[in-house]
Amino acid sequence: MRLLPIALLALGASLATAPLPAQIASPQWGGAGYGKNKIHYRDFSWQIYHSPHFNVHYYTAEEASLQKVVSFAESAYDQLSRDFNFQIKDPIPLIFYATHSAFEQNNIILNFIPEGVGAFASPVRFRMVLPIDEPDPELYELILHELTHIFQYHMLYQGSLAKAVAATPPTWFMEGMASYMAKDESARDKMFLRDAVVNDRIPSIKQDFGGFFAYRYGHAVFDFVEERWGKEGFLDFIYEIRNTLGARVDRAVERAFKMDPEEFDAEFRRWLRKQYLTTLVETGEPGDFGRRFRNEKAVGDDSATSPAASPSGDLVAAFSSYRGDVDVILYDTRKRTFLRSLTKGYTNDYQYLVAQELTLGREMGRDLAFSPDGNQLAVFAKRERGRSLVLLDVLNGGTDRIYEMNDVEQQSAPAWSADGKTIAFSGNKNGKFDIFLIDVETGTYRNFTDDDLYDGAPVFSPDGASLAFVTVVGKGFGKIFRADLDKPGTRIPLTSGDSHENDPVFSADGKRLYFTSDRDGRENIYGLDLASGQLKQYTNVVTGAFMPTVLRDADGEERLVFTGLWKGGMDLYVAETDEPVKAPETVPVPQGAAGGDGLLQFEPDIQVTLDDANKEKYRSFKFFLENVETYVGVDNNQTFLGRLFLTFSDNLGDRRILADLSSVDTFSNFNLAYLDLSHRYQWQVQLFDDRRYFEAYDFVRGEVGRGQKQYSVTGVSGTLIYPFSFYRRAEIGAGYQFWEYAVPRFRLVDEELRLEYVDVKLDFPVLQGALVGDSTRFASWGAVSGRRWRLDTFWAPDFDNGGTLTQAADIDVRQYIPVTLRSNIALRAFVGASSGNSPQPIYFGGLDSLRSTNYGDLVGDRAFFVNLEYRFPLIDYLATPFLTFQGIRGVLFVDVGSAWYTEDPFYDFYDEDESRLQDGLAAYGIGFTVRFLGLDLNWDLARRWDFKDHLDTRTSFWIGTRF
Repeated sequence: MRLLPIALLALGASLATAPLPAQIASPQWGGAGYGKNKIHYRDFSWQIYHSPHFNVHYYTAEEASLQKVVSFAESAYDQLSRDFNFQIKDPIPLIFYATHSAFEQNNIILNFIPEGVGAFASPVRFRMVLPIDEPDPELYELILHELTHIFQYHMLYQGSLAKAVAATPPTWFMEGMASYMAKDESARDKMFLRDAVVNDRIPSIKQDFGGFFAYRYGHAVFDFVEERWGKEGFLDFIYEIRNTLGARVDRAVERAFKMDPEEFDAEFRRWLRKQYLTTLVETGEPGDFGRRFRNEKAVGDDSATSPAASPSGDLVAAFSSYRGDVDVILYDTRKRTFLRSLTKGYTNDYQYLVAQELTLGREMGRDLAFSPDGNQLAVFAKRERGRSLVLLDVLNGGTDRIYEMNDVEQQSAPAWSADGKTIAFSGNKNGKFDIFLIDVETGTYRNFTDDDLYDGAPVFSPDGASLAFVTVVGKGFGKIFRADLDKPGTRIPLTSGDSHENDPVFSADGKRLYFTSDRDGRENIYGLDLASGQLKQYTNVVTGAFMPTVLRDADGEERLVFTGLWKGGMDLYVAETDEPVKAPETVPVPQGAAGGDGLLQFEPDIQVTLDDANKEKYRSFKFFLENVETYVGVDNNQTFLGRLFLTFSDNLGDRRILADLSSVDTFSNFNLAYLDLSHRYQWQVQLFDDRRYFEAYDFVRGEVGRGQKQYSVTGVSGTLIYPFSFYRRAEIGAGYQFWEYAVPRFRLVDEELRLEYVDVKLDFPVLQGALVGDSTRFASWGAVSGRRWRLDTFWAPDFDNGGTLTQAADIDVRQYIPVTLRSNIALRAFVGASSGNSPQPIYFGGLDSLRSTNYGDLVGDRAFFVNLEYRFPLIDYLATPFLTFQGIRGVLFVDVGSAWYTEDPFYDFYDEDESRLQDGLAAYGIGFTVRFLGLDLNWDLARRWDFKDHLDTRTSFWIGTRF
């Protein structure tokens, strides 16, 4: 997987009571039918091209890119097969998408794919899945990176998925090797490793850790291995990993290099220090070149990026993760302190902001731009099918206006013109990255550069006559060009050489251009005098300094605000421009212009000529086992619960067969489903047999009088699911069902009202429907903010007696309210009703529905319950000599609920005379959750309460996610 250095938001789903016998919901959204919608905004007409080593899956709209992708893939295979001295026997499935937003719609991974995930490779069927909307040199590196994973799966696991599950090398080993083989490490990437070295934050090779640093650390390990032991040592290390039980790194190091892990760690650290510590003496940390901005409101880790100075010079806007999410905040430039947030609070206006180094990796340019009057900020945000331009209200906060652009994708780097009428930005249209101009008043936009080059990071000159921007040329170097607005086809080069330049910004008078460059091997801030060619360097940071913005003081003096990395965090710094850190140098002043067609293009080693005979239409009805999951548990009534979940899918994941086999006590259940997820509308067919029980409560005597009663539903159904938006959808279905259950009946015997349960067998057609909404946001421990709700309806006709056999409706609403960064209030309300000639029973109890009861204790044709919880952290990490427990959290709760039959003449929820609950139930208590082996283990201590007296106390243990 190609991962970018970002702070990712965790995604999740929760399980809940399912009162309807065959609750319709695609398993894509979880057992309770919640979750946001992963939408196919376009239909993909898939084809396959068979090259010597790949089965390349492409859709007809992107056939123009097929020759390039096949050539890159075959070149990458040739390079890696020689480096590994290994051949893969079977063709490798390579699935490519034109853009990242199209890639996010793939169903091979059913979860949502954030923009920080650049691509992925799967050990199931050895598939490579990637977008191709990168400059050609970076695309080739991306293919090398993912193809390395395919070689790893064959070499380490010998093509066995079972071995892949059993033997899991550390993330740094897998991802570091992929980066090492692809040689995809930029100067900006290396700054994370330099930062760790100079701050003595290098872990041991025995540790397994994730995140972007795992890529950088692993890449350095393999660089060290190659320098010390050569290519033979590198290959020996790989095979020793394969040959050790559980892919243990310590054993592999001892066998391959004849040294223990501690000695390897020491040698590796010495090697890193020789690489970078001498550089620290010649350079410095960001604080040596600028004064840091501070945010006293920050809780925990905080990073700030992409500064933008206001025209008046009294404010600097930036992205910040100071509250755990990504916000746009304002700093007071005089005090260099936090002023306020413009995006504070939850919003459905967008999913997340496009913020480099926070919600995605490094791209071209800055992500924020002030309007000339300082009243608005332009930023791109992820919404529905792609990105949209959002104008934020600087004075009042919140969203001012949103511009949709359905035919342009991956937009970035907004820049306002001096007259405030136009915003420039970069974007992908028809497979080409160009500079676009949008009219602020009308929302119409046009392509400014419109060529085959990869352009980005536009910025207007102060006089509004031209644009400066970055173009990728040659071997992938980003160079700055200038083009007059009336001559878009002619660009003047402003920088040259084998280095990357980025983030251009003009001085206030337009005479100088400031930018980021890695010409010394590290990203730092430079300034170019456009008339004389004098080049000045303003920072010399050992890690990196980037994204400069010009801060103009009231007296006209200019300073530079930039982003710098130090000790794992990014902060803003302000630097003076009167004293460069090195003696200025003079670079040639451009004398001529370059047309887009005259710039060098990247060429792979192998150019493949396509043969139409190797093309065929993709056939989607060949299925294979993709995943197996098992769950076991015991509820507080000592009832055994078990589940086996099998997933079969086609190569694209668009068509799936699901087998859900479960047991409750002695009852066995199955649910077989076929799903088609290939379009915006989705459909499924289910065959199910659901056998459960409920406690037959005698509400005449107020006790469980008849024990457990079986309740079974067997049937077949078809469902159509249509998402209205990312947050809301409708579901409608029909089927045929067979019921067996016990119905309460009252009889008068010897002037005494008695309750009996009568066994009923029914079969009938059904209609079902549901409306679902979900705007919940998650952290690693569960839902933290937003709302989710589900309204279900069910109807069946009575052909024997006429009218309605049974009809039911229920609604489940859940609200999550943040209290602090790591604690929140969770509220759930469920209401259900059933009626008809044979109303179906609604049952609940136990788990986290009503914690003073057993599973299925409450049953009736009317039911409700309410849960109120306060959730908070206890212990983040608890290590013992044998086991490690993570994410130990506490909960305080209050539950209230009841179920009853409408025929019950004695039911009374509340006894007003006694000022206590009569047939209603309530409980309060405390619980805690432990994350262990990926499962949530829950213990609850609940005390019954009738609003007057505090009654018996009971404990319960269960496995699953709290609502």
